[in-house]
Amino acid sequence: MSNNSRVAERASNGWKVTYSSFLTGLLAFFLLLIFKAEHESESTFKFADQMKEVVYKQVLREKQKRNIDWLYVEHAGSKGIKLLIPSEIGNKTFFQSGDDQIVANFNNYLQIVADIMSGLELEKIPTNYASVYKKLEATGKTIKINVRIEGHSDAVPLGRSSKFRDNWNLSTARAHQVMQFFMSETNLPKSYYSVSGYGPFHPLVDVNRHDENRRVEIYLDIQMIELENGIHA
Repeated sequence: MSNNSRVAERASNGWKVTYSSFLTGLLAFFLLLIFKAEHESESTFKFADQMKEVVYKQVLREKQKRNIDWLYVEHAGSKGIKLLIPSEIGNKTFFQSGDDQIVANFNNYLQIVADIMSGLELEKIPTNYASVYKKLEATGKTIKINVRIEGHSDAVPLGRSSKFRDNWNLSTARAHQVMQFFMSETNLPKSYYSVSGYGPFHPLVDVNRHDENRRVEIYLDIQMIELENGIHA
């Protein structure tokens, strides 16, 4: 084959190389789009867990900055971010024995927790992440933010003169009082709050160490939930 023929053949095959490179580049582009879409979808469905991690770090940062050694903070997984307020701090008592009214000189401690909760700006999450909510709603899901107040008591039976039927009833009433305090001292919507009482049934430590079992726990929870009939439950 002459040189002219070889040149002509290479010229005629050049478009094939160019076309092949184009297809390779196009395939890589589509693979990148697919990867990006899958990554965004995965991030969307992990949004609740990611936000809980953010909240956890914010609370720890505030605890350290304010030097609050009496507030116990824990990432409790699916239950949310746990803030435990003990029954006594120094010489100040949360509640009088058998009563559900918060002792006045304990309000300063609750106010510190309320300030931390306000600083988290949980109420702004739906607006700040509206695009994530929209993507989730397209799949029949949404994000629910819950501030759950749990009351716990010791196992000592209440006296006959108590206005409460039992420790279970008392622990629920105390949780309700704490919820009322936070409702008045934070900007969080009332719909975020819920209460429950466990009486002596979830002791923190040995049942004989009564003081440590009398406590209130707050769970700041962010969960992805199913929409009911396309409406936020």
